[in-house]
Amino acid sequence: MGYPRFIGSVEDDRFFITDEEFHHAKVRRVKEGFKIEINDLQGNVYLGQIEKIGKKSIEGIILEKIPQQEPHLNIQLFLAMPNKLSKIDELIEPITELGVAELIPVISKNTAVKQSDIIKKISKWEKISLNSIKQCKRLFPIKIHQPVYPHQIQTDAKIKIVFYEKEENRTMKEFLNKKTNSVAIYIGSEGGITIEEIKILSKKGFVSVSLGELILKMETAVISAICQTNFVFNL
Repeated sequence: MGYPRFIGSVEDDRFFITDEEFHHAKVRRVKEGFKIEINDLQGNVYLGQIEKIGKKSIEGIILEKIPQQEPHLNIQLFLAMPNKLSKIDELIEPITELGVAELIPVISKNTAVKQSDIIKKISKWEKISLNSIKQCKRLFPIKIHQPVYPHQIQTDAKIKIVFYEKEENRTMKEFLNKKTNSVAIYIGSEGGITIEEIKILSKKGFVSVSLGELILKMETAVISAICQTNFVFNL
């Protein structure tokens, strides 16, 4: 039997749910005596039983610690920002569910939005990811970085891939026999990736790969690229 999961704090053998999580729990109509899961955002998940529902908080007793296992593959997503940042709003939930660990917004040649507009969006994206981890039972939300330009990209990932619409030969099949626990992937915006940007990424160790013969929308390309990455490196 699955129990609803909430973000909360744990002290000794008791848990506390406050603020927005408290309101979320009220919407879920939890009651005293209900069992729930509590994620403390410290890498721990507990099974607890509600003992008291107050006006501003819920508290109860910890019954047991639930064993957890994080995905072994760390995916960094360098994503060139689209001209409508609302598209990213809709992408945060699925990429959270698909296991992306870090999102780094990129201001590319074809990005028409301002850096300040991207920065204003980060807190909203963090909130969406935080809400999403409860449904997919992840331990941590996506870490969302400040935006960078292509020449500022830095990563320690062992394998670096740029999904490039003009790549004609190389596909993800090339990586089938390679093992790694960290992958950085770069995906362009609606206008595609310029030759200059490919040269910059190549100097940083990125290998260009095709997603297929068809030209995909940015949103579709993101989901397809993450799924292929998970499939190849989680074998």
